[in-house]
Amino acid sequence: MTRRVVLGALGSMVSLGALSEASREPPETLSVRIWLSERAATYEGVTDRIREYLAAIRSLEHWTVDLSFGGTVAVSTENAARLMTRGEWPKAVVAGGLGRRDLEPVADVNLLVTDGRMGEAPTGYGVPHIASVGGARHIADLEPFDASLIDGTRWIVPNTAPTRTMQVLVHEIGHALGLDHEHGVAIRDGEAVIATPMLSSYAWDPSYRADRARCGSAMPPMSDGLEKRLSFAFSACARRELATYDGGLFSDAVGTDRDPIATG
Repeated sequence: MTRRVVLGALGSMVSLGALSEASREPPETLSVRIWLSERAATYEGVTDRIREYLAAIRSLEHWTVDLSFGGTVAVSTENAARLMTRGEWPKAVVAGGLGRRDLEPVADVNLLVTDGRMGEAPTGYGVPHIASVGGARHIADLEPFDASLIDGTRWIVPNTAPTRTMQVLVHEIGHALGLDHEHGVAIRDGEAVIATPMLSSYAWDPSYRADRARCGSAMPPMSDGLEKRLSFAFSACARRELATYDGGLFSDAVGTDRDPIATG
């Protein structure tokens, strides 16, 4: 199923026309609200780790980020992608925006975190301003944020299940703000290949075809022996694209994310 077909189907299912996306002056404050599935909420420290890492990551440097948590949500499955493609989470967000459900969306990013598996795609999905991603147990396993854990200004970290999951969460926020995978790059640095959030582990997926990214950088070959590393910082061209963001929805309502990505 292509992205265009999925986005069209989601728009039809949740009647996004009732909450039309509106252009506005570039916002000074970006509203990001995160909900947890009931099972995701059983892991201690999930919201603390999300708050710490998103507050520290300077990838969203164009705005002041108003990060909030909406509480827990009962869901039919922990499979984050299915919650999007079947319309369950988008319908819930739209219903909240219309005052038909006890759920208060925000204008820019509405992200649901579940306890879904992260070893095989799809691990999440979305469309502008609404997204869902799995991996709550891995987020809970992250070390409390410490700047000494980060390598340099590119926010480079080892490729582990917890760091991949946090990078995928950043990836989904990027999609919710209009970025595509082509805004991601992979960088060869000595004996390592470093992937930025919008490319993430697609950088070493042999089935992923991307000779050149929208950013104009060729993806380096992932040969045996090269270390896989991750960056929490968006690429330069992704940041340029983010600087043009002026979306949002009437009545501080909804949005969503794009394609799935595996962290295995």
